[in-house]
Amino acid sequence: MRVLVTRPETTADNTLRRLALAGHETLLLPLSEAEHLPIRATALAASGVVATSAEAFRALRQSPDALSSFTPIPVYCVGTATAEAALDLGFSHVRVGPGDAGGLAELILRDRGTQTGILLYLAGTPRLPELETRMTVAGVPLQVRLVYRMRPVVRPPGEFSARVKAFHPEAVLFYSREAARQFFSEIAPVMLADSVRILCLGPRIADAVPPGCRHVEIAVRPDEDALLALIDA
Repeated sequence: MRVLVTRPETTADNTLRRLALAGHETLLLPLSEAEHLPIRATALAASGVVATSAEAFRALRQSPDALSSFTPIPVYCVGTATAEAALDLGFSHVRVGPGDAGGLAELILRDRGTQTGILLYLAGTPRLPELETRMTVAGVPLQVRLVYRMRPVVRPPGEFSARVKAFHPEAVLFYSREAARQFFSEIAPVMLADSVRILCLGPRIADAVPPGCRHVEIAVRPDEDALLALIDA
């Protein structure tokens, strides 16, 4: 199958390798790239760190002074990929959520009990506000530190749509709502074959797909194993 991958280039190697081993032809067309923002070592007495993307830990590598002050404390990660990035960076007390912000919030609230310490959220932009909203409603103090921002990949006019047309994808993989939004700002559904499968990591991503796409499928879990399983389903 010809599979179009819309992940950022820095996170796509394993995805492309898995697809190639399964016999699929791939085209990587990243829609965004990460800009890492320095963070200073903080005197904030945080009781834990929170991250909803592995990109937060890639960014943290650029701030070694801050990193050394964070690694001894517990870290809450949205899912397994983010947790692996935390472990690689030296965090040892890692709690792993089910892959979405709502599930991560539930995990944090179950663990906290009567604790009152501040949580440090290593955040990126753009992002959905669900985690911050849940913490606010529950009365959990959350300090947000922006450590990366995702910016659109700049291409000459028409290049993106030309490459999509030339590839004739049979499936397109979407890992974020913003990627789906950007993709369809350049590619109208009528430019894709009626049989193209739009494979989404979660329902909120699928909500960003225009109604003109007929074959929108959602992974049963918000992780890559479940997403790639859709291809052979």
